[in-house]
Amino acid sequence: MKSLNDLLREMITWGTPACGAFCGVIGIVVAVLLLTIGFWKMLLVALLCGLGVFLGAVKDKSAFCKKVINKLFPPKG
Repeated sequence: MKSLNDLLREMITWGTPACGAFCGVIGIVVAVLLLTIGFWKMLLVALLCGLGVFLGAVKDKSAFCKKVINKLFPPKG
């Protein structure tokens, strides 16, 4: 039996059956959200979910934000 870590790794590796099933489930969730709450509300849910993933995944948020801002608006001189 595979460990949870191995299963999660397979779920994010393109071309594996686990990834196909995972993407199928994501597609079903998106379709149900579109049909029940509409496009704009679903987009808001997706953005808030992305914000939550960002807040949970990035260790040094201030350094990350500074790096992104400096890439978008390079300092002069």
